[in-house]
Amino acid sequence: MLIRVSGRHEGVKQYLEEGQKRGRELGRDELDERVVLAGDLDVTDAIIQSIDTGPEVDRYLSITLSFKEDQVDRETLDAVVRDFEKFAFAAYRPDEYNFYAEAHLPRVKSYQDSKTGQLVERKPHIHIVIPKMNLISGQHMEPLGYVKSNIRFIDALQEHINAKHGLASPKDNRRVELTDASEMISRYKGDMFRDASRDLKESVLDAMLDRRIERYDDFIALLAERGETRLRNAGRDNEYPNVKSPDAAKGVNLKEHVFSRAFVELPTDEKLLQLSADVQPAYEIAGKSREDTPEIRSALGQWHETRALEVKYLNNGNTGSYPAYEAASRAERAEILAQRQSAFYARHLKDHHEPRSERPAGPGFDADEQRLRRVGRVYEFKRGLVPDVDGRFPRPEPRLLGTDGRSVAGPAGRGARPHGGVADRWEYGARPGPQGTPAAAVDGVRGMSGIPVVRVPQRRPVLLPDHARDQLEHERPVSPDGVRRHRDRSRAGRVRPTGRVADSALSQLTRDVRERQASAAGGQSEFTGIRQHLDARRLLAQLSHTHGVRPEKYTVTKGRDGGDRIRCGKRQLNVSDFLTKELNLPWGEASRILRDTWRQQVDGKPTPPAKELPRAALWREFTAARDIQLQTRRSAADAQRDSERGRREQIRDTFNARRDVVRADTTLRPSARRAAVSLARMERVSQETALREAISTERDAFKVKYGDPRGQSFSEYLQERAQAGDELALAELRRTRAPSPEAPAKEDNQILPVTLIDAHGNASAARYNEILLHAPALSWKVHDNGDVTYRHDDRDVVRDLGTDVRVLHVDRDAIEAGLRLAQSKFGNALELAGPEAFRVEAARVAADAGLYVEFTDDSLNRVMQERRAERIAQRAHDVVSRPPATEAGRSAPTAPHAIPDVGAARTAPSADEPTR
Repeated sequence: MLIRVSGRHEGVKQYLEEGQKRGRELGRDELDERVVLAGDLDVTDAIIQSIDTGPEVDRYLSITLSFKEDQVDRETLDAVVRDFEKFAFAAYRPDEYNFYAEAHLPRVKSYQDSKTGQLVERKPHIHIVIPKMNLISGQHMEPLGYVKSNIRFIDALQEHINAKHGLASPKDNRRVELTDASEMISRYKGDMFRDASRDLKESVLDAMLDRRIERYDDFIALLAERGETRLRNAGRDNEYPNVKSPDAAKGVNLKEHVFSRAFVELPTDEKLLQLSADVQPAYEIAGKSREDTPEIRSALGQWHETRALEVKYLNNGNTGSYPAYEAASRAERAEILAQRQSAFYARHLKDHHEPRSERPAGPGFDADEQRLRRVGRVYEFKRGLVPDVDGRFPRPEPRLLGTDGRSVAGPAGRGARPHGGVADRWEYGARPGPQGTPAAAVDGVRGMSGIPVVRVPQRRPVLLPDHARDQLEHERPVSPDGVRRHRDRSRAGRVRPTGRVADSALSQLTRDVRERQASAAGGQSEFTGIRQHLDARRLLAQLSHTHGVRPEKYTVTKGRDGGDRIRCGKRQLNVSDFLTKELNLPWGEASRILRDTWRQQVDGKPTPPAKELPRAALWREFTAARDIQLQTRRSAADAQRDSERGRREQIRDTFNARRDVVRADTTLRPSARRAAVSLARMERVSQETALREAISTERDAFKVKYGDPRGQSFSEYLQERAQAGDELALAELRRTRAPSPEAPAKEDNQILPVTLIDAHGNASAARYNEILLHAPALSWKVHDNGDVTYRHDDRDVVRDLGTDVRVLHVDRDAIEAGLRLAQSKFGNALELAGPEAFRVEAARVAADAGLYVEFTDDSLNRVMQERRAERIAQRAHDVVSRPPATEAGRSAPTAPHAIPDVGAARTAPSADEPTR
């Protein structure tokens, strides 16, 4: 687990709820399951907004706790948050601070960065938000102090939590972001090296691996071959080489880990293993707890004993008193801190707990309190809290505040519950009128708790009775929820995409109970059979495209009931539990995925290949082309806007000039001038109408020409290149394609006569042996899923699906084209699938075309041999019976096939001279 601390001015609520970020298109609810661990986000945001500072000043701390593990259980998440809270607020009472924490558990396990093409793997993490305001003093608060000065203590907490819960430490794990074994080095170079120095770093890394350099001195000698070399920060932990080529203006710093002394001195095989660490990724789980080192125990002890108090009472801008404190003895320091703590609470607790009407008016906290009251979150706590046996302050009992700020006492005295016994009624404060006075009553109708509609003077707010809705409006009745403000109505009655009505710990517990009940109900229905019979590998392959699942991380086994189990670390999950417990999906979405995947399996659809990352080189070419396209589109859009603006201005200027001329013509009578201006105005209207139609047409053409404003997608780019004859792009399109629910439509709904398949069944190899059959009589169309349809005379004749070739018509020339394509892709051993008559005809066509192929069905091979024998006999007969050639000419050749050059790319042998 890694702790990262930063400060922000605003935006945390929007980020946590929406989660939009550059380089990814998914929103928060699509990416993560948000689990509220502590606090209430609305209250936290209200406190942040109440802090009046400049726009460049941080108003809250934003802390991220990131895990290396793929799965962290809920108990550990709660414990980590409690440990952090105890550390951060070691010098604070519970009523002095606001604390919000939520965990993000990935629903999308990985995604491809739209800019770099890099695989971004997502792990569980926790966001903690702490407003920088002390709630009892209204003053600025820095619970962690100046972070850079206290990094030793924060690191100690980080390592303490990692050791306590068996979590991976960032000090023991270096991040390696490589994903493809076959392109391990090229991906590292393509994604990690910057453009300015990529060539040099690529050549250095290649040479180090090729020469198997394993001594740092040899590595420095290798660098010296490329220019002047020096070591920066020599002898330190952060040393790195700098290389200046003879023709370069400045040197290149080699700061990457692959150029560090530790990496260079590894055995070459170990280097390759580290570079390919993510090719066969392991499922990371928490290990056993470990003992804290003496350094960690010492740092944490110092923090809790003195440093946290120093941060609160001394590091607050009062620099004049710090030298005296620093010069004091240990006992004197403890006395100084105790005096400051006593003085702080003596001053601020008295102000905080006095009724509002009895404290002096002033800026600051009164305005903040009103802001909090507007969101119905004002709390008042009892005085004289005593810590319990664990040293913690018990959670104070909230009391309802009246409109005058006084505590409202029930009939049983101070602290009694209101009528109805609903504890929540004490939690929410009442909203005062515009001037802080009660609103006037209307026929004695009472107000709603927390958000009063009307108020009876001198009485506390109560819930609006159900029958009162008929008295609120004379035209129609409304529900009690309908008279709430919109913000509170949505909070009270509408379940959000998170499954909660509010981002609070209480609402999270309610949501968890509801999900457990829904999942348990689903276990007694149709999903019992699906769990037992659904192919887990199919599900993982499907999820690799929709949720970024990496199937290589998981192992599929069998359970006692015969159903598939997916091993996730130490857990063995059935297919439905994998969706809800590993992907953190709500049961409603999980049940839909199960139904859809099961339907595809029942329908006999093939299991889709798992999603693969694009080749680094192709992705770089794509991004370069996309950037050029986007720049061209922006320039064209600017020109179009300028043209539209210019033509509008020209029409307007022409009208204004005509109008001014008419008005200045004193020879015309007023009525004639008015008529002339009216005619000019009508002409202007006509011109503007014509211009609008012309602009609409131009914009439609613009969209067709320049496409999506976001630019081409990678698949569209590959499709365009493949259509132009690029076989590498075709292979990449098929390799990275998403599963297609349906194949391209068959022409005229005709039954496929024959399908040619690799006899060895090596489908994965076939996908990488991509060719385009070049023949003058054939044209092709590349589909968005990588299928290629060949056409002849505006008719589809053959379709290449990557793993097989389908002939679409009962036509000798179409069959021959399919056979030649299949032979080029799969070799000479082929399998024919289809009706018997068509398969026999294909064998005869193979003999006629002189193709040396072998079918898996021996009967078809006999048909082919018999046909070859017939052709040889026919040729011999023709030679014997052929009349002698005369000077007038020779006999005419036989008529060619309809597709004479179908094998032009690969010369076909004669029937009696087959080739291998």
